[in-house]
Amino acid sequence: MPSKQSLGSPLFLSKDYTDSNASRESTLKSGILSRASMKIDYDKKYQEELLQDVVHRWPSVLPVRDFYPSVTDLIPLGREIPVDLGGAAGFIDNLFVTNDAHLVIVETKLWRNPEATREVIAQILQYGMALSRLSLDDFEAGVRRSSAKGCPLGPNETILQRVTDTAAQNSFMELADEFEDSFDRSRRDGEILLLIVTDGIHSSAERLVQWMNKVVGSAPYKFGLVELCIFDLEDIGRIIVPRTMLRVTEASRHVVIVKTEGPKQDVAYTVTGPDSDSPPRKDTSTASKPITDELLSIQIQRQNSSEISETVEALRSQLRSMFPKNRATASSIQYGVDVDGDFVPLVSFGDTHIWFQIPIRAVRVLGDERFVLCKQKINGVTVFYRPEDVSDPQKTNALSPRFEILVGKVDAFVKAFSEIAEIVRSAMAEVS
Repeated sequence: MPSKQSLGSPLFLSKDYTDSNASRESTLKSGILSRASMKIDYDKKYQEELLQDVVHRWPSVLPVRDFYPSVTDLIPLGREIPVDLGGAAGFIDNLFVTNDAHLVIVETKLWRNPEATREVIAQILQYGMALSRLSLDDFEAGVRRSSAKGCPLGPNETILQRVTDTAAQNSFMELADEFEDSFDRSRRDGEILLLIVTDGIHSSAERLVQWMNKVVGSAPYKFGLVELCIFDLEDIGRIIVPRTMLRVTEASRHVVIVKTEGPKQDVAYTVTGPDSDSPPRKDTSTASKPITDELLSIQIQRQNSSEISETVEALRSQLRSMFPKNRATASSIQYGVDVDGDFVPLVSFGDTHIWFQIPIRAVRVLGDERFVLCKQKINGVTVFYRPEDVSDPQKTNALSPRFEILVGKVDAFVKAFSEIAEIVRSAMAEVS
């Protein structure tokens, strides 16, 4: 009597099988594949360590193009990467970067306990938020401290060098233009792919979608639940079949709280999207839609005291009048200079932090002397670059302080910013 098999299992056909004359021998060599057990008492190589090792060594097994259709390559950055979660220590299982400059965080879990669903999702969301707040220097320092089995960055190796070296070995790999700037900008803006990779899914995808929509809101994070089905191939090895079980690339419910003067009034509205019964409203709830000045102002007011909010709005008002050219991302607005149609961002405003950093392409044009001068000018207002880095032209990464540092310094910031903008504009015009 045939053994009990699960419907829908992969079917393995031996190479000598033919439809017209399938012999008894070839039939025996073929058959329904049995699912490999991932129980706690099973061999260690089928535990989470196996999942981590598989995705690290063969990143193409991850269906990343379900989320970023233009991606062609996934470059490993490390395993068990330490990350500070506000005093508590965490370790990211696997970390990757795509050839189009997006960060991918992977957590591998054996899905034995359905009750752990929310805990795992909350954990990976924390990782994404923590990494998005780091300067590039701090981020790379953390990657260098990852486990040796994950080929961490060398003592002086950068993300750009790792990616460039990988591309040099793969003649078909195409990297995004200004890769380092694009990578750092997307990471800081929270444009990060969060993947939970498991051996099996037992929880309701519908419940997960509903819960994720409440938790993620309109953040630009992309979230996915991937199942790596491992099947035994008798006397040969194993077959791994990846499946995207859940994809949350946009939220179906957004709630915006608006604070008004006088007695507290909360005004909320709900936008229904493709996961609801009502017809979706095109582009209304797309997570990557650029933020508006009005919405950023609302978020700044919600996240900061009235004194800090007024300071930030006063600064943004002056920058808008002096530098009308700006660029909006999903969670920030950037101000900078325009040189013959080429926008060079110099400062970014999020909901709680400000980030001043001269793009690498502008740094190269400025040269050592002018770049150091720009750093000295902005650090004369407050600390945007580490003091020990200000005079070093090789140190290009800046800090992202909270808005508190701007209180009482709006005029000084505008003066320094205007002088730096003119230096950058003149330098860029020289080569345009």
